[in-house]
Amino acid sequence: MRTEADELITYLGSFRKRWNVDTTAIQRFEEFQSRALHTVSTVVGSDLISRPELSNDYLRIIGRPPDVRLNWLVHSVRDTPVWKVLADTMVQAWEFVFRLESLFHLSFRAETLEHLAAGIREDIRASGAPMVLARSKGNYLIYRKGARLLDEKVVNTDLEWLSDYPKALTALENALAQSADPAKQREMLDSLRVSLENFVKQLLGNRRSLENNKEALLKWMDERGSNTETRQMMSQLFQSYCNYQNNHVKHGDGWKPAEVGFILYLTATFINLLVELDH
Repeated sequence: MRTEADELITYLGSFRKRWNVDTTAIQRFEEFQSRALHTVSTVVGSDLISRPELSNDYLRIIGRPPDVRLNWLVHSVRDTPVWKVLADTMVQAWEFVFRLESLFHLSFRAETLEHLAAGIREDIRASGAPMVLARSKGNYLIYRKGARLLDEKVVNTDLEWLSDYPKALTALENALAQSADPAKQREMLDSLRVSLENFVKQLLGNRRSLENNKEALLKWMDERGSNTETRQMMSQLFQSYCNYQNNHVKHGDGWKPAEVGFILYLTATFINLLVELDH
């Protein structure tokens, strides 16, 4: 069944195509910011008005001083510090995303957080903003978006499944956070290697380096019924992955910007396959 959000997204796409509208990244982000404010007002506005302590908790999270006037100045959601902070248009994209994501750290009911997340996801889709809202270890996190299918089916799934692999999960979350900063692409690549290495170590129950776990990993895959061709592909890709990381990232600086997304999704695909086999 089509939802109102699906109909809105279809309508907006149709209109832009009909009028040959080519929105810039800045325009898409401004649309997302406006839609997100609507969602915040609709989903958590009443809580922010009736529970002034939420605003001070929010100010603490984002590093602002408390507002001692809250008990008698709040008559609508627009009077709350949360709204005033989120409605500030003179901020960079990452600042708004941080402020928006911080809402998920407040003590709303679980159902309210789910509704807020659903609304923000719809706002992202409707605006075409290059980001994705994922859930990891019960927390909602906003990342830069790559290929939608890979983000939704591989990367986001790994964030859920890696909850039992804390070291691997922490490294993957670091990599996704670093992906938003063009100056930290090398660190991102290294975090991806650390994530995969820690995952394989815990999966196999040993302390070997990534490259020294190749044969044990292939044996583990064989024991779980994987096809010969799958193991052959894994053997070649895994060895090339280790060589790339050692030669161009860990012990060198020969990586290329065009390769960063490929290494991200290859890492996530490795983890995805192994978790599927383990289940």
